[in-house]
Amino acid sequence: MVFMPPFFLFRPLLVASSLLACLSAHAGRPLTVDDANTDDAGTGHVEGWYARQPGHAHTWTVAPAYAPVDGLELGAAVTRDRSAATTSQALQAKWRITPSQEAGCNAAAVLGATQTRGQSGTTPYLNGLLSCNSSWGATHVNLGGQRPAGGPGVATWGLAHEREFGAATVHVEAFGQRLAKPTFQVGARTHLTQRLQLDATVGRSKRETLLSVGLKQSF
Repeated sequence: MVFMPPFFLFRPLLVASSLLACLSAHAGRPLTVDDANTDDAGTGHVEGWYARQPGHAHTWTVAPAYAPVDGLELGAAVTRDRSAATTSQALQAKWRITPSQEAGCNAAAVLGATQTRGQSGTTPYLNGLLSCNSSWGATHVNLGGQRPAGGPGVATWGLAHEREFGAATVHVEAFGQRLAKPTFQVGARTHLTQRLQLDATVGRSKRETLLSVGLKQSF
């Protein structure tokens, strides 16, 4: 979601969640910039969404995650790029280093890798995450890097702020990679039921309009 960045972030691998060129990890919907929190031990979620990405790529992604113990969340993602007829997958682990604070900051780290079927090599990534909560909402900062198969390492970054407004939580974010123009995005999420979330985003990157619509089921 960069860091954000925040298990699946790769143009062909997980374009639906984030831009590989911009991020390297999969963040919780609808953010691309990841937060430094994990699901409670013994719980998890499944996210599914459609996205229109740069180059007018149309992708569908399914991304489950589960926390076997407190502070550790394991995730995966499968993305189908219908425009390029490619399928990508990602695996990642998020470790919450310090406890979440209702009024304060906490840190986490993400380690993962992505791969596109039919292509050799994988793209590993490592991201540092920081989330700070206050009466104004939550701010998330990501700093990390990824190493595309056969290429040099690339530094990534992301910054997001989200806040509740009644039944909806709205966010604004910016993310990208070193020496490249950033992507700007806004989004919102709301709960249809206690465990079913509806979310959407709209963004702008290199004079292209990006968008996504998804659902998240918690368990």
